[in-house]
Amino acid sequence: MDEGFIDLRRHTEDGISSLNFWPSFTDVMMVVVVIFMMASSVLILRNMDLVRELRATLDAQLHAEEAARSATQTSATLEEQLAQTQSELTQLRMRLMRANEINQARTEEFTRQEQRLLALEADKQQLTSGLQQSRREAQLYQDQFTQTQAEYAQLNDAHATLKKRLQEVHDQLSQLEKSSQVQAAELAQFRQQRSLNEQQMVALQGEYDELRGKYDKLIKPARSAVGKHVVSVRYWKEDEDYQLRMKEAEEDDYQTVTVDQLNERLARLKDEYAGNLYVKVIIPDSSGLSYSEAWNFINDLLKKYDYYHQDEP
Repeated sequence: MDEGFIDLRRHTEDGISSLNFWPSFTDVMMVVVVIFMMASSVLILRNMDLVRELRATLDAQLHAEEAARSATQTSATLEEQLAQTQSELTQLRMRLMRANEINQARTEEFTRQEQRLLALEADKQQLTSGLQQSRREAQLYQDQFTQTQAEYAQLNDAHATLKKRLQEVHDQLSQLEKSSQVQAAELAQFRQQRSLNEQQMVALQGEYDELRGKYDKLIKPARSAVGKHVVSVRYWKEDEDYQLRMKEAEEDDYQTVTVDQLNERLARLKDEYAGNLYVKVIIPDSSGLSYSEAWNFINDLLKKYDYYHQDEP
């Protein structure tokens, strides 16, 4: 009974206890669900961060690989250009050595001609001095002839002899003057011919280089170090001794070798890299070699081992 009224409800205490129990269970489950959702949200956010970091790492790796490939291609191109430039420089040095030897030989010949001309000039001066002396003697004899009539016969004979001698000397002098003129004309012709020969040599050299380039282009592709195993050989002469040093592409420094060691290593490399051995011969400045020595060494080495010259006769 509450405030004078009778409570007619059945099981009033049971209903109150059930109402108190279920709201508490619902709250607990809601808290669990909220915690689960928060944990799921945190895991999703962390997974998204990890995905972004992984993508950034993959992009950085791709950029690094691209930069490595670019650096490798650039290095190969520079190595090819360096090999080609050194080969052309060696050819130019050989041409310069050949031109210097030819010029030196012609200079020596010109010097010998000038020495001969100087010798002829000295002979001419000597004969001229003899002629002047003979003329002075003739004048002396002539004075004695006019002064002494008694010695007329002897002086007349002496005068005739001296006149004959003077004529001989005069003839010799005339012949010497003609010979000197001929020598001077020959020397002038030689100088003119030398100038023409030099001009023709320059013109023919240009035509030969042009025709050689066209011929090489028609016959086969240009010699290149791309994709080849490059071996560098330095050759010079020091104190009348020939010096040899060689280096392969993967080596850092040159190694001093003898001719037999060089041929042995190149023969082995030729068998190992069949058709792909590129021999780069370097003739340094002030090598002390003549043109023929440098040319014979380079030609022999390339024909034996270099891939580009293996099919040449």
